Amino acid sequence: MKKEQFLSYIKEKGKKHIIFDLDRTLCTLLIDWDPWIKEMNELFSSFGLTPEKGLDFNYAEIENLCIEKYGDKARGKILEINYRNEKEYFSGYDLFPVTMPLIELSQKQADLYLWTSNDKQTITPVIKEMKISNFFKKIITRNDVKYIKPKIDGFVLIYDKKIPKSQYLLIGDSRSDSGAAINAGIDFLNIAEFKDFLA
Repeated sequence: MKKEQFLSYIKEKGKKHIIFDLDRTLCTLLIDWDPWIKEMNELFSSFGLTPEKGLDFNYAEIENLCIEKYGDKARGKILEINYRNEKEYFSGYDLFPVTMPLIELSQKQADLYLWTSNDKQTITPVIKEMKISNFFKKIITRNDVKYIKPKIDGFVLIYDKKIPKSQYLLIGDSRSDSGAAINAGIDFLNIAEFKDFLA
């Protein structure tokens, strides 16, 4: 999707509210996820949630299932594991070339929001260094919600009931992002579709 095509899309579809994911959408957070995976697998096993039980082993969905079944106890442990690993194994980020042109064009046409499943303490310095924090009307992180995408807790904090859902668009990269858009009843574009944006 080239710049002109995206501009036509948001004008024709009446998109006045654009929600961005962060990691692997606007940038790649350089984090060694192997220790996190190990700890999360151990946590899931402690709650009896393992692949052998026949679950589709999608981490976001199993995090949500843990919290659904075991409440604040599970959420607290997940937040602790997330923050510790994102802090200890974070080595920087790679900003995508399309990010700034996409955000600058989008903010001229719509209100922008950021909805990420990363920890607030991880992403706050990143988006400040990227110089994009001021573009967003609201920033929703892992800390702000009970359940992460594909649940819609984050969207609920963004959504204005006086505004038709047809005016909202979510741009992300993952099955959790597209699932959140479906569950929220809004449109979704995968960032992969923007590979020709600067052409």
